[in-house]
Amino acid sequence: MSTRFAVAAHRVRDADQSEDSSEQLSWAAHEMASILRDGDPDIIPPSRAWAGLAVVNSAQHEAAAFDGGDVIVKEVKNRTIHTLQQAIVEDPEDGAQWHQLGVHTLCTLKFKQAQSYLKAAISRRKTCPFSWSNLGIALQLSEDPITAEGVYKKALSLCPPEQSHTIYSNLGNLYRQQRRYSEAHTAYAKALELCPEYAPACNNLGLLYITEDRFDEALSSFDRALAADKELDAAKSNRMKAAALAQIRKSSDRVQPNSTFTNSEPSQGPSSHVPEVVPAQGASPIPVPGVESTEKGLEKEP
Repeated sequence: MSTRFAVAAHRVRDADQSEDSSEQLSWAAHEMASILRDGDPDIIPPSRAWAGLAVVNSAQHEAAAFDGGDVIVKEVKNRTIHTLQQAIVEDPEDGAQWHQLGVHTLCTLKFKQAQSYLKAAISRRKTCPFSWSNLGIALQLSEDPITAEGVYKKALSLCPPEQSHTIYSNLGNLYRQQRRYSEAHTAYAKALELCPEYAPACNNLGLLYITEDRFDEALSSFDRALAADKELDAAKSNRMKAAALAQIRKSSDRVQPNSTFTNSEPSQGPSSHVPEVVPAQGASPIPVPGVESTEKGLEKEP
């Protein structure tokens, strides 16, 4: 039974690296469901089996958000919610499952509900930086920037430096939205000091330069983002727009750059504010359907 669980977990990891993840995830779901059906609770507790199935369903929801139709996305979303809720029913004190339910709800753009689940996670694991970071995202997307700033800082106080670049990038996005540009520069610089190849922070820094009409620096930042992640659509789109605006700027000083851009903001997390930006992925990002922005990197459990 434990071998079956390990095989299913391995399939999920393989799917993450595969161009076509659907078959691997389908087999993983089958394995996890068979553990629930045939399992020995002394070997694999029901709460762990439900949690494992929820991980598979979450991965399927992520894949469906990009490749599936609306009906498939809705079906997989509902299945994910059900399995996460069932895992919590089996063990209400498992903060990790409250956290995962909060992340999933955040990705479906239900920000207030996500706050509730993430607070439940924090009440059970007060020192988990990932729950604090995602709560900051939920608050920022709920238009509560003052509370979000404090929550991001709490997450930073708990997070090991080598894992905190995503939080600094999200904090930079918050400052940029508030027009606190000097503090935004400091936050992005810290994110890139900790992880020089973190593409979303490079993209977001480029957006900050656009806000300041510094097109050459913006283009360099988008190039740096694409060097780190050539598939980052946000940086591709923003670089094209920045190059066009730089050309226009040579003949007119009355251009309004910010109206054209797609952000890497709080979104992938989920949603974008301020200059519209394109979606990127954070440290452990979860794709959000319909969101164009590279801002918020949602934190999954390591």
